[in-house]
Amino acid sequence: MVKGKQERHRLIKQIVKENKVSSQEELSSLLEQYGLSVAQATLSRDIRELKITKAHEDGGYCYKIMSSGHSRGVVADPAASGSIVSFEVSGSIAVVKTRSGHAAMVASVIDGADLEQVMGTIAGDDAIFMALREGADVEALADSLSSMFKGFEDKRL
Repeated sequence: MVKGKQERHRLIKQIVKENKVSSQEELSSLLEQYGLSVAQATLSRDIRELKITKAHEDGGYCYKIMSSGHSRGVVADPAASGSIVSFEVSGSIAVVKTRSGHAAMVASVIDGADLEQVMGTIAGDDAIFMALREGADVEALADSLSSMFKGFEDKRL
C-alpha cells in the first residue's frame, strides 16, 4: 500500500522509467495496479512537480523524466527545436504553430520553463495558445523562447 506524497512520487517515477506511458489515463491505470487510486488533478500536479514531460520516442510520445541538467531555458527534447513553425502575438494571447503532433511536447517545455510572461498554455495537435500576463514584455518572452528553441528567432511573424 502506497502512503503519502513522497511514496506516490517514487512509484510514479518508477512506472515512467519502466514503462512506455503515453497518457495520464494509462499512468493512472498502472498506479491502480499498485493499489493506488489518484485523482486526475493530483496526478497532473505530480507530473508537473516531478518534471515529467512528453518526449518523442519510437514514432509516438511517452512520458519521460527530465534530467536534472534540464532547467529553465533548456529544451527537454532536442526534437522540440525543429517543431516550431511560427510565433505570433496579439494582445494578451500568443500563438505558436508547430509541426503536426508536436504542440503538446513544445507546450510542455514552455510550461516547464515557468516563464514569468506566460500564465498558461493550451495545446492542440499543431498549435499552442499561450495566455500572457497583463503587460507582459513580449520581447523578453521572444528572447526566452529563442534561448529554449534553436531557430526560434526566424519563426516570429
